[in-house]
Amino acid sequence: MEMKKVIIEMIDRIPGGRSAVAGFLGFSEAEMNNRLYHTKGQHFKNEELIALQLEYGCTDFIDELCRLAGGRFVPDVAEDELDKVELANLQLHELSARGLLFAALETALEDGEITSQEEDKIRQALSKHLAATQHSIECAIVLHKK
Repeated sequence: MEMKKVIIEMIDRIPGGRSAVAGFLGFSEAEMNNRLYHTKGQHFKNEELIALQLEYGCTDFIDELCRLAGGRFVPDVAEDELDKVELANLQLHELSARGLLFAALETALEDGEITSQEEDKIRQALSKHLAATQHSIECAIVLHKK
């Protein structure tokens, strides 16, 4: 998926949408739109997008950046916030990511062939599933390690 589209979708899913993000980053609505659509030579800086991730918990940008670089984003284990309930929530997230992966695959196969757009969606879902699995396992190890 084109990075611009990833960023637009990520920002539109943030509570309060574009106006909330503009306010958080200290932009006017016009400056926000210029960055979203790369007009007037403006674009987001990586630091601004990482700030959104840290504030709102959205990882779409870094997920896509890592995927394009041949890897995946797996957050560090927050040992001070980890308990069995949190681990169960992470495992539920992992199963959800797996379900989304196979749903994307099933949808793509309905007509018997996979288009490049469908392939991109499947690969994105695969990356999210693998990252969720790795994070869940890392947390289980940390939580139960002697």
